[in-house]
Amino acid sequence: MNDPTLNPCNEPGPIQDTNIDSAPPFCRDGKKISSSGTITDKPYLENQEDVLSKDMSWLEDATMSKLGNGSPALCDPQQSGHIINEQGMSPPNRNVVYRYSKSIRGTDEAMRGMFKDLVVIDESGKAHNVPIIWGTQERAVSYILQENTRKDESLVVDRIRLPMLAIHSSDFNFNQDRYIYHKAIDYLRDPNNNFRPGFTTSERYEKDTIFGVTRGIPIDIGYSLYAWTLYEEDMNQILTQIITKFSPIAYIRVNGISWEIIVKLSTISNNVDYEPGDKAIRVFKYKFDLTAESFVSQPIVRKKSVLKTKIQMTDQIKSDDICDVLSNLENAVKEFQ
Repeated sequence: MNDPTLNPCNEPGPIQDTNIDSAPPFCRDGKKISSSGTITDKPYLENQEDVLSKDMSWLEDATMSKLGNGSPALCDPQQSGHIINEQGMSPPNRNVVYRYSKSIRGTDEAMRGMFKDLVVIDESGKAHNVPIIWGTQERAVSYILQENTRKDESLVVDRIRLPMLAIHSSDFNFNQDRYIYHKAIDYLRDPNNNFRPGFTTSERYEKDTIFGVTRGIPIDIGYSLYAWTLYEEDMNQILTQIITKFSPIAYIRVNGISWEIIVKLSTISNNVDYEPGDKAIRVFKYKFDLTAESFVSQPIVRKKSVLKTKIQMTDQIKSDDICDVLSNLENAVKEFQ
């Protein structure tokens, strides 16, 4: 039989897993089975409850037990949802630092502060600040119409508090389109610092520990801004100042978030009654719908930094060179110790 002219194909091997970014492994508080089949005492990931990967006990359990049939499997420390380091009576994790970042509260404060500088100009050219409160329109109306007699028993009635602004958050939405995987860590590198990490600490050596932050969980916060005036010219001035802040979007800054937050102006509506009657006072009322594309900060990532490296170049690998490299590596470890 003649020899084949083409090289024969190799035997087909097992199909490789195409998912290069697989889900986190099952987490256990107790022992785990390694890839080699041995049992170790180290858990998959610390501070998480036990979830068995190949548990078939439910096939043998014929009872009607209502408890013990499920448990959370949030193995990733970034997904624990903790805001303190020892939450849930669990030991602290040295790889992350949990804290309450006040991201939503900071966004509310920034949104209110964006409209604190509005003014109206009277006929003499004097500017008057327009007050703004945090609350719904019902609370704002109550603030305007509440008892406004002075408490010094002089029976003097203060003027109506108009013009006036009120703002409050109306809805929250998780925006998955803006989500960035939390493995993308920002170590706050600064060009003025030669692009070194900006948040470091010294535990044993100088700057031997670095900290990083993730993008955060994207959340769209809707706001309703109300404006009341007695005169149309005052409303025109307020409308002009609000509109010019968006060209076409505005920006705010919040502590704990390393980038500016975009604010969009969605709609403008008015509820002006153009025929209030002979005895009623016509009040101009406008509503502005705003959306702040904010973030909820995630835990801070803690890593050990590389302080010194040694590189040796060689043309070819020899047994003597390998021994020299190992010897130098041992000396370097002893130097750090």
